[in-house]
Amino acid sequence: MTISSAFEEIPDEAAHSYLKRYFGLGEWQDNEFTGAYFDTFGTNAPNAMTADDVMAIACLSKHVPARAALGILGDYSIKITTLLAYIPPDLSLEDIPFDEHDKYFGDGTPALRLWRLLRRQDSTRWGIGATTASKLMARKRPGLIPIYDSVVGRVTGFNNSDGTWSAWHHAFATDGELVERLVSLRSAAGLQGISLLRVLDVVLWMHGSQGTVGPESVDEAEES
Repeated sequence: MTISSAFEEIPDEAAHSYLKRYFGLGEWQDNEFTGAYFDTFGTNAPNAMTADDVMAIACLSKHVPARAALGILGDYSIKITTLLAYIPPDLSLEDIPFDEHDKYFGDGTPALRLWRLLRRQDSTRWGIGATTASKLMARKRPGLIPIYDSVVGRVTGFNNSDGTWSAWHHAFATDGELVERLVSLRSAAGLQGISLLRVLDVVLWMHGSQGTVGPESVDEAEES
């Protein structure tokens, strides 16, 4: 299974319905999914992680442990801001040729350094796993960083987050039909302010969960 093939299995009518239901549009105005507020809650400062971002990922049913939140908002805030400043806020996967993948996501890049900082891969873990880290980064760079959770992972054939950045980038950079279809679905749903990456994530998650109301994801246990 690939990102493209998983998306191809979902008819346009179903994908459109998923988006309307998730974002509380049309007949679904009594919104039942708190994830609809992930992109728009509070103030999203492009080069800082703030309390609003911590609350936003709570809308996706993920909790940032107190020790990690204190670090993100305190001791590590300047380092996080510095790394974010090197990642253009309006950059999207569909805008980056796949042969430039390592330039944006490879060893030493700000994106990978931020990922490792949030995961505390070089130090004592503070309870942030791949799902929470991906949601924090996706909140800051919604067109660039894919969210990983077990539902979308299962739909796309990933048991964990390893290789997902490359897989999502490859789909967006090489499959013009996928991008065109996402543009059409986004326009039809009136979601122009939402990234194509987020549109695809929502469609795949809704399809994989069959629109179940409740936690936005059922993830692997986060590290303590």
